[in-house]
Amino acid sequence: MKLEYKVLWFEDQFEYIEDDIQSICGLVREHGFIPIVERRTGITEGEIDELSHRLDSYNPYDLIIFDYDLGTASAGGLQIATKLRASIYTDMIFYSGKVPDDLRRYLYEEKVDGVFVIHRDNFFDEIEPLIEDHIKRMSDINNIRGVAMSATSSLDNSLREILISRVESKTPDDASQFLNSLKARLLKSITKQQKKIEELTCPVTAVGDHFSTNFDVVRIMLRSEFGKNSSPYLVLDNNSTIHKVQVERNNLAHQKDEYTNEGKMVLHGRDGPVEYDFEQFKRLRNELLEAVEHIEKNLV
Repeated sequence: MKLEYKVLWFEDQFEYIEDDIQSICGLVREHGFIPIVERRTGITEGEIDELSHRLDSYNPYDLIIFDYDLGTASAGGLQIATKLRASIYTDMIFYSGKVPDDLRRYLYEEKVDGVFVIHRDNFFDEIEPLIEDHIKRMSDINNIRGVAMSATSSLDNSLREILISRVESKTPDDASQFLNSLKARLLKSITKQQKKIEELTCPVTAVGDHFSTNFDVVRIMLRSEFGKNSSPYLVLDNNSTIHKVQVERNNLAHQKDEYTNEGKMVLHGRDGPVEYDFEQFKRLRNELLEAVEHIEKNLV
C-alpha cells in the first residue's frame, strides 16, 4: 500500500527541531499519508556519492531536507544539494539560521537549481505551504486512483490472510462447517447476480453495467461483432495486447505486493512471484499506449 510520505532529513541537532518534525508529521497525516522521516545526523563526501548513485537507480523519498551546517565531522548541506541535484529532481529544502539570501547565493554559485530555501526561525510556517503544494501535486486524480486501487487490494489481501489463518487453526469438523457456510454464501451471491442479469432488458444498459458485464465479457462480445480474419477481431483476440494489459491490470490490482530495497515491486500470485522494476513499468505503459492505438485505429 503506497500511502507513505517519505522524508530524508539531514540535521546534526534533531533535539532542537523535534517540535517542527512532529508538526510536519501531523500535517502529512492530515492529508491522508503516513509520515516516515529518515534521520541522518551527518554524511561524508564518499557517502554522498554512494547515496547519489543509489537514488539515481531508485529514489523512495518524496522530500529531502538538509541543514546548512552539519558540524565539522560531516559534509555540509551545500555539498549535499550540489551532489544530489545532479542526479535526482526530488523536492529539496535547504535551511539555516543564516540569511536566506546568503543560502540562495551559495546555491547560485554552485549552479544548483530547484532547491527551496527557508530560515530556521520560521521553519514550520515556511515549510507548511511547500509540503501542502507537493502533496497536492502528488494527489492528482490518476495518482489517487492508483493509490485507491493499491490500498483496497492490500486490504483485500490482508483480510484474506487473516481469514485463512483462522481457518487453518480450526478443527477438521469446524473447517468443514466453515467450507459449507462459504459455499452457501457464494451460491447466494451467484444467485443474486444471476437474478440481476436476468432482469436486464436493455442491451445498452447491460453493456454499460460494469458490475454485471466486466471488461472481458465486453471484449469478447465486441469481437463477435466482426469476422474472424478482420483487424478488429484480431486486436480483440485472447492473444492481443488489449487482453494482455487487461490481465496484467487485474494482477496489479488484486495480487499481494511487496517492495525490495532495489526499488522493485514483487507481485505474489498463483504462478509465483513476478518482479516489476522501472523497465517493466515502462514496458507496461508502452503496451497500454499500444492497446489504445489498436482501439483507435481498428475500432473507433
